[in-house]
Amino acid sequence: MLGLVMTFVMWVAHNIPNKLDWQWLKAGGGIFTKSHPSAKKFNAGQKIIFWTVMVLGASVSLSGLSLLFPFQMPMFADTFGIMNSVLGTSFPTDLAPHEEMQYANLWHSIVAFVMMLAIIAHIYIGSVGMEGAFDAMGNGQVDVEWARQHHDLWVAEVEAKQGKGGSS
Repeated sequence: MLGLVMTFVMWVAHNIPNKLDWQWLKAGGGIFTKSHPSAKKFNAGQKIIFWTVMVLGASVSLSGLSLLFPFQMPMFADTFGIMNSVLGTSFPTDLAPHEEMQYANLWHSIVAFVMMLAIIAHIYIGSVGMEGAFDAMGNGQVDVEWARQHHDLWVAEVEAKQGKGGSS
């Protein structure tokens, strides 16, 4: 959970969605074409992974805490009450601790499984699914040409800061 908080603090500023991300998504991230859509430090696909990990990681963390402390931290009775009032559903709102744990266990397992699928897909793309990505994972650096192809706007920002990219 600490890693989740640290990841959020370090990278949230680079992962705020913007109009450029919509253009990247409409172009399919360059999967179907030879050119890659413009991107800053993180493209829309990376931002989707970031927010998936943040939201699902927070959910797994909370359900895990609920499993650890079922008497002190029941989650589902209150959640079901909100869902009933907003959505007009009829979920039970008077749950015994063992029922809370059953729901928490089910939720924890499902969300963790979905999160694993997202991470496995991310690992595939970052290893064999994209040329040059595996080397970048190994040493944390990419070739300048690779960076220009995949994150052209970020390269331009870095070069401008270094005085290599012309005027700002």
